[in-house]
Amino acid sequence: MSSARQHWLASHPYLEPIARFQGIVEDAAAREPPPRVEVPSFESYAADQAAGVPLLRSRAAGLEFSAAAADALGEISERVAAAPLPGPIGGACREIRDELRRPGARAQAIAWVASGAQGEPTSAHPGLLRFLGWTAARRVLGSVVEQSAPWHDEVRWGRGACPTCGALPLSAQLASADEARPRSLACGCCGTRWKYRRIGCPLCGTESQEALGILQVEGEEGLRIDVCNDCRAYVKTYTGEGEEDLFLADWPTLHLDVLATGRGYERVGASLYELPKDERRIEP
Repeated sequence: MSSARQHWLASHPYLEPIARFQGIVEDAAAREPPPRVEVPSFESYAADQAAGVPLLRSRAAGLEFSAAAADALGEISERVAAAPLPGPIGGACREIRDELRRPGARAQAIAWVASGAQGEPTSAHPGLLRFLGWTAARRVLGSVVEQSAPWHDEVRWGRGACPTCGALPLSAQLASADEARPRSLACGCCGTRWKYRRIGCPLCGTESQEALGILQVEGEEGLRIDVCNDCRAYVKTYTGEGEEDLFLADWPTLHLDVLATGRGYERVGASLYELPKDERRIEP
């Protein structure tokens, strides 16, 4: 565990249970080297990108990742189910493992996850399956996301939705490298980060200064919540540099979701974590 993560958990002990589960799943995913997935050429995808089609939904791009992601999901589910997990979460992981042992179930699960959870879920625990499914997909898509990053500038994409999977962002980074302070958005599903204009709501597109606001969070240096009073949605924003892997990962800032929803704003961005009424039990 990194020192930054340890320090964060020491000051936010209520995140310990989800951090522990997160660590188990991350370890399960990292146990094997990620498979090689061929990155499509930009030329084959350029027309779809200009039309706003995310990479995973582009037939022209021809990205073949589903089979590898299905295999990764099976391996991850087996390892997580074997981990010493307490109570309901342990039982749910074992049930998902058993579900995914059925013929064709892993491929069906990845197709459902990649569709944005459209249609009937393939599990009795859809939230947990979505969490494990995207963990597997991220493992497989890591090289694709990294190598396609140059395609995700404001000119080629510039949209609020993720250029890789089409999910709406929950997190952003406002860099302090220069006076312009460029902004990047982060996908909580596939892990893609992409450039977005400095002023504007990525969820509804408004640029009205009257509609856009900021919730400062007492005691949380480097974090704030950017809100939109037109669509009543928000984006959690990291205003520092150097700890992107921590503060753009969504789970370390779930208490900001509780704060924003408590102020009447809606969580529109795609998250892999549920927010029960009892915020002490935030779960995947």
